[in-house]
Amino acid sequence: LHVLGHHERVRIGARRELAEREAQCVVRAHRDGVDRFLAVHHGDPGCVPGHMTVRALENCRTGRIRRHRGTGGLGAELLFDTRLRAGDTFLFRYRVEDGTAGVARECFREFDSAGGQYVLQVRFDSDALPVRCHRFTQSSVAAPRGGRQELPVSARHRSVHLVETRVRSGIVGIGWDWE
Repeated sequence: LHVLGHHERVRIGARRELAEREAQCVVRAHRDGVDRFLAVHHGDPGCVPGHMTVRALENCRTGRIRRHRGTGGLGAELLFDTRLRAGDTFLFRYRVEDGTAGVARECFREFDSAGGQYVLQVRFDSDALPVRCHRFTQSSVAAPRGGRQELPVSARHRSVHLVETRVRSGIVGIGWDWE
């Protein structure tokens, strides 16, 4: 599958924790017979993957789920209930309910290859507003961060966002300071 669009909405809870991460994806099949997508979620340090919940919200259902406590990772198979043909597009939506770790300070997504559009919105609880937010990029996990740009928090909606019209391989995300 080729990801044409990946739009994520992250909610930071009153304890400053990553409460949930919801995604809407638009994909295109490269070959006949594709009928699933592997969603990956990495929780913050101290998270408990066994207490996380995956919810298939639109045009998919949850298949197998694998959790790894040591890394805080969760992989969920999202089944489409149809077999795509090469060139077909498909839209689906899912949510990972987390809330199991301590204070969150950033949210990011890593891309293995160049692709379509990526949108990340982070919304903060009214009792947990950061003092500063910024976007960042990294060419790899080991590389230094670059592309830093301040992001103003919307007073009314308590959110920030970034848009990458054509993602490149590497990491793109939003970080914030609580003090």
